Amino acid sequence: MPVIDKLKSTIMAATVLITGVTGFIGSRVALEVLQAGYRARLSIRHPEQAEKLRRIFSSHLSKIEFTVVSDITVTGCFDEALQDVQYVIHVASPLPDRNSDLLIPAMQGTTSILQSASKYSTIRKVVVTSSISSFIPLAGQPHGTVITEDTGIPYDAKQGISPLLDPMVQYRASKVASYQAIIDFVQEHKPSFDVTTFHPSWVYGRNPAQEPHDNLSGSCGALVLTLLSPERPINGQFLGVHVDDVAAAHVKALGECTRGFQSFLLSAPRRSWEEVNAFVRHEYPSVAWRLIPEDWMNYAVDSSKAEKELGLKFKSMEDQVRDTVDQQLEFGKLPVQSVL
Repeated sequence: MPVIDKLKSTIMAATVLITGVTGFIGSRVALEVLQAGYRARLSIRHPEQAEKLRRIFSSHLSKIEFTVVSDITVTGCFDEALQDVQYVIHVASPLPDRNSDLLIPAMQGTTSILQSASKYSTIRKVVVTSSISSFIPLAGQPHGTVITEDTGIPYDAKQGISPLLDPMVQYRASKVASYQAIIDFVQEHKPSFDVTTFHPSWVYGRNPAQEPHDNLSGSCGALVLTLLSPERPINGQFLGVHVDDVAAAHVKALGECTRGFQSFLLSAPRRSWEEVNAFVRHEYPSVAWRLIPEDWMNYAVDSSKAEKELGLKFKSMEDQVRDTVDQQLEFGKLPVQSVL
């Protein structure tokens, strides 16, 4: 059998458990997995979520199945879901909330799936979607610095963090803590499967999970709010990555290009808000943009490891913004004004 046919048949026989599939990144990753020929077992919290996912993945219904895991922080919650699975992509993560502590759910959600995976000799690889926040100090990244996969952020989970703090600070702390939990697990248990973590910057692009009646949220929501608000940008500089690139990275990681424990930053080169402002005003003159093009951060992300080892070529700021804006225009969520 030719090598290419052997590889294709191996992919067709493999099943990937994917969490977080009702969200932006998770739904796009699942679509990429299905398009690559894998079967997908989609983990959902509530049975009724399956209906929407069947609409999203209507072209791949013969290759999807569902498993209900109502609480991902419970030890052993993935035991049944991982039966007859070869790969795991863990995208699910708790969202910021002023009234709850994110650290414990984030850490337990990650370690619980690793613990369950350790019970099966069939598991070849676990891929975890984290964030660039895993490498950024809670006080913020110093100006003029470059973030790499070797940038270490010491964190002691015992110190905790107050739920009264800003939700985004909680979110960043949860990413630091959950990443450290992965490192600790790998060092202590030395699992037979490979572990890969991805750390994207702000993720933009078309959201497969968004429907016209859905409220805009997450990174795309933050971008649109920034473009429409006469206030200083939420982000101090435009530092983003297209969701298509994030999804492609996850599927590439299922192959032989990553072995052992590996981490990858995912980000296109930084751009200025002045460049973003010029682009949207030129491309979409009918939209009432109110962006204040002020850069108040200055640090870079070195994504060369992902480019070299995964063969990624990151889409530009223009692609990221265009695909985000086009979808929201189609859904009627942007203020359009007449142009003389």
